[in-house]
Amino acid sequence: MKKSVNNKNSKDKIVKVEPKAEKPSVLHKILEVFSSIFAVIVIGVCAFTLVFRIIFKVEVVKIFGYSGLVILTGSMQPTYYPGDVIIIKELKDYNVGDPITFHQRNMIVTHRIVAKDGEKFTTKGDYNNSSDEPIELKDIEGKVIKRIPKVGKVILFLQTPAGVISVLVVLIALEVFFAAKRKMVEEPWNTKKY
Repeated sequence: MKKSVNNKNSKDKIVKVEPKAEKPSVLHKILEVFSSIFAVIVIGVCAFTLVFRIIFKVEVVKIFGYSGLVILTGSMQPTYYPGDVIIIKELKDYNVGDPITFHQRNMIVTHRIVAKDGEKFTTKGDYNNSSDEPIELKDIEGKVIKRIPKVGKVILFLQTPAGVISVLVVLIALEVFFAAKRKMVEEPWNTKKY
């Protein structure tokens, strides 16, 4: 730090403080990178899903034969609960006992195969007393391969107007925070009069 004085006899001394070049901390850099990646992923997934659902009229959007869905009802309890996320994989064939996701009466349903006759399948929810109407192989979207408990509740919230606003507020707050941090690091200290 260098000090300079205008006049030795002067009562007012001007002290010039040269700023130290502070480097952003490693944690700061990591948080900034992750917030940027998160923003890009959120925007990308939303755009991808909207394009396929609106333009191509696809209800179950798949990437390399995989898709994620949220369980909405209790028909598959205790295997899957409302609010669970399931990952399904498209296969060429399905067997009795497989939990599958399929189209039935303009709905997407996840139930277990209880009978198979060639390319016709009978399904039933684990919690239900009766079987569903038979479906064909072409109606099946995929077999459930993974369950992620309760994450679907967050996804369902994010699809509401309040959820969208919450994500936008968080992204804006992160950007403001990191912009302020960058400004503090880059901006020199002011000359002060003592």
